[in-house]
Amino acid sequence: MRLSVEVLKKQEFQTPILLACWPGMGYVALSVAKYLQSHLPAEKIALISADDCFQLPGISINSGLIESIFLPQNNFYFWQSKDKSLLIFIGDAQPVPGKEYLLANTILDFAQAHGVRQVFTSAAMPLEISHKTTPNVWAVGSDEQVLQKLSQQNIQLMKRGTISGMNGSLLGVAKGRNFEAICLLGEIPFYTIQIENPKATKAVIEVFMSLTGITVDMSELDEVSQYMEKEVDEYLKIAQEKGQAVTPPKGPETLH
Repeated sequence: MRLSVEVLKKQEFQTPILLACWPGMGYVALSVAKYLQSHLPAEKIALISADDCFQLPGISINSGLIESIFLPQNNFYFWQSKDKSLLIFIGDAQPVPGKEYLLANTILDFAQAHGVRQVFTSAAMPLEISHKTTPNVWAVGSDEQVLQKLSQQNIQLMKRGTISGMNGSLLGVAKGRNFEAICLLGEIPFYTIQIENPKATKAVIEVFMSLTGITVDMSELDEVSQYMEKEVDEYLKIAQEKGQAVTPPKGPETLH
């Protein structure tokens, strides 16, 4: 059984690389995919009809009126230059428990039909670091050959732990189907897991570019990073004035 894929633009293409991302801590994964999609730019070519994979969270009210329901989108985007190409999948939300395997296989079926051999996801790695620190990127891979390739690029390997949600689940399904699978994890401070982290996004994209040869202008991320650093400074200042603790204890080994 598979979900339905609606092709919006019928075109023949082949690409070796898929980047697939969903929301997670620090919005790192989703920000990586959305930034690449918008700045390459990549064109929407297909979507997965997966209404029964998501839970209706409630309804929004505006001036007493019930607003229309918008279920999460699950879109494929494609970009190519003269010598590079990339398939991007962006999921707006995590599926309900029990639907991960179905969604992952549907994505990989579509990717495999278009020549994909290498699958990337992304996630955040919360650590006891400052928001002023330039974050490092960690990685996991599907086999020893992949790990060797990552080590040659001086990318730190995550030795143990769990990557939760679809950013992790897709990797496991991809490995079982003999894809080359890699997850890139950007460091974020523990106290910023609920807000966007453009520094981590930039760090992950830089490593992604070094591994794939795909390039994109990242000056916009530098500007957003400066703004977010000032916002966090203000938050910490207010929290300190109120006597609130902002640095949690050492965190779990489950990453998102």
